[in-house]
Amino acid sequence: MDPHGYTSGFSRNGHLLLMRHPQTVANEGHYYLGQLNAPLTELGVEQCARAIAGIISWKPDRIITSPLDRCRAIAEPAASELSCPITVDDRIGELDFGPIEGKSTAEIYEAGLPLPWGDHADDWPVEGAESMEHFRARLAEAASSFAALDGRTAIVSHGGSIRGMLSHWLSVPGQHMWQITLANVHSALVSVEDHETVYLERLGLSPEQLGEFV
Repeated sequence: MDPHGYTSGFSRNGHLLLMRHPQTVANEGHYYLGQLNAPLTELGVEQCARAIAGIISWKPDRIITSPLDRCRAIAEPAASELSCPITVDDRIGELDFGPIEGKSTAEIYEAGLPLPWGDHADDWPVEGAESMEHFRARLAEAASSFAALDGRTAIVSHGGSIRGMLSHWLSVPGQHMWQITLANVHSALVSVEDHETVYLERLGLSPEQLGEFV
């Protein structure tokens, strides 16, 4: 086992931790929240404290965060405590849901609007929303640039955005991307060989487990 806790014999250049934000009132209320901000729930505040401690225990060389408040609530205190660089990256913001922002699934169906997944996700025809093609393209661009980083990089982002990055690395078809699930403040851990070949090491790590991979 190498010093980072990985059992493979490959020599790897980088390690990437992708953490989802804490619970918001939108998560609790089961309505769609993309590129808008919403407050954390009481549980979300507790999760945030656990997430900050988890990232600190993983000891990243840098932190990259979505520009939205629910991600920065973790990334900024962790970076301050670690005295490590932090970058706000617009490419890893959540999908812009446009006119279905703030609506529940029942309200969306009632309005006769489609949802952005399933077999026809690439043709998601909601005016004013981000196309799935654009969403996946910006996440693929971000994922490629992150794979080129040496050392340990913590990335705090969203459920949809993390799905997009993992789908790019693992060649998951777009219509199956949403089947990848990650709970609030849980993480995916990947490693990169020669700045291009990405290995999914763990999926669904809690903040308390991250210290095991130092």
